[in-house]
Amino acid sequence: MVQVFISYSWDDEDHKKWVTDLSNKLRDDKVFVALDQWNLSFGDQLTEYMERSIRENDFVLIICTPRYKEKSNNRVGGVGYEGDIILNSTYKLGITIPNC
Repeated sequence: MVQVFISYSWDDEDHKKWVTDLSNKLRDDKVFVALDQWNLSFGDQLTEYMERSIRENDFVLIICTPRYKEKSNNRVGGVGYEGDIILNSTYKLGITIPNC
């Protein structure tokens, strides 16, 4: 089974629902989805979850919105942290990520 970690910004409730709906569709197609809304509980270590999810899944699916790009570029919040991990991982593999 293919495993995917979804990286996205919590732009608003509609966007979070869109990401959840996409995740459900992927699950229906037999894709394992690591999604913070499903896998994190209050008190969990967010940074550890992000690091593990990026490292242990087959793919990272980035839902790039203008707000995601802004947070990633400015290294703000979870998106900024995930962006650093993703860029470092792709650099080590010799992969170039196009601009969001």
